[in-house]
Amino acid sequence: MTDDIFEIEIKRISPNRRIVYSEESIEEIGQILRHGELEPVLIRFDYDSFRIVDGEKRFRACKRLGMTTIRAVIVA
Repeated sequence: MTDDIFEIEIKRISPNRRIVYSEESIEEIGQILRHGELEPVLIRFDYDSFRIVDGEKRFRACKRLGMTTIRAVIVA
C-alpha cells in the first residue's frame, strides 16, 4: 500500500516545539532542499491544523527557505 502525498500549506502545520535542533542541522537540511525536497513529512490532523509526526527538520528548513507548501503524508 502506498500513502498519498499531498501539498499542504506550511502555515497550516504546527511545529513540534518540544524538539530542539541546532541551527546548523536545519541549515544543512536547507542546503539539500534547495536542490529538491527528498521525502515528504508525516503529519496528523490536530483539530484545525496539522501537527508534525516525522520530518521536523525538513519542515523547519522549508519554512526558513520561504516555501509556502510542503509535501506531506497524512497519518492517523
